[in-house]
Amino acid sequence: MTQVLPLVVYTVMLSSCGNKQPEQQQSKSLVRVSTQEVQQINRIQSLSYTGSIEPDNTSRIGFAVAGVINQVVAKEGQFVRQGQLLASIDATEYENALIIAKAGLEQAEDMYQRLNDLYQKGSLPAKDFIDIKTKVAQAQANKNINTKHIADSKLYAPISGIITEKLVEKGSMAAPGVPAFSIIKTDKVYAKITVPEAEIGNFKQGMVASIHIPTLGESLKGTVAIINPQADAISKTYIVKIQLNNTQNRILPGMNTTVDIQPNRVVPALTIPANAVVRDADDITYVYVMNGDKKVQRKRVTVGSLIGTKEVIVKEGLNLNERIVVEGQSKLHDGSEVQL
Repeated sequence: MTQVLPLVVYTVMLSSCGNKQPEQQQSKSLVRVSTQEVQQINRIQSLSYTGSIEPDNTSRIGFAVAGVINQVVAKEGQFVRQGQLLASIDATEYENALIIAKAGLEQAEDMYQRLNDLYQKGSLPAKDFIDIKTKVAQAQANKNINTKHIADSKLYAPISGIITEKLVEKGSMAAPGVPAFSIIKTDKVYAKITVPEAEIGNFKQGMVASIHIPTLGESLKGTVAIINPQADAISKTYIVKIQLNNTQNRILPGMNTTVDIQPNRVVPALTIPANAVVRDADDITYVYVMNGDKKVQRKRVTVGSLIGTKEVIVKEGLNLNERIVVEGQSKLHDGSEVQL
């Protein structure tokens, strides 16, 4: 008996330790976390869009008459004032034609004066008097046409702006309707955005918008100037343009922008703590959601702006009252078991 009893006690102790070991291992495998429910608040609606800068006006100009270009005084990237000379063509042919036209007009006017006296005395048939009046009118029109040809031999800037294209060189041939320069007017510019059908009702002309231009590192105020009433047939989106003053010409067409608009409307929004959001190597944001049996599920989310310094707006991915992990999520993966 003295030999059997210690053996029985040892066997019982060994059996007891064997039962506790899995429980201890299971306890060690659980990750301790803290959780919180998704909250809902009422906030002023804020809409954000990405867009790009467009010039106030774009003008492609060319000569109205044909000829050989003898002078080009403007270049690409140059700022020009309205009425500034850009280029000219050799107008010798038009100048000679004007001399001939002036001589013909003088001759016709002289004949008119002499025949008019006869007509007033009744010595000239009405038909002959009408013929000379017609010749005077034709000679005057011919003079005006050649005068205009000489004026059109010089090309002036129709607007103040920046030359973006110079398509002619000295010695090249100019032709009517062929562009010689392209000028953009940039004292005022537009931030162009596309707005979904569900949100276009929030926009009205004259609304104030905040435009951030990352290239310049500046945020400016603009006003909604144009709301295109025709939706795109495929995307069902509308074009909206916000006007910006650009008197210093620092804002250039093509720059990317972020446009924020508050339509003065209170809407519900879901919020979660900012530290609950995890971002992976692919720049995808997600959170861990409790699924009811002490396991977590990884859910992708889209978040918006910060509220204060600790909460963020949830745009997509979560529902009200879902419970998410707010502490310990760095040790989790999809399907992990947790301990509260």
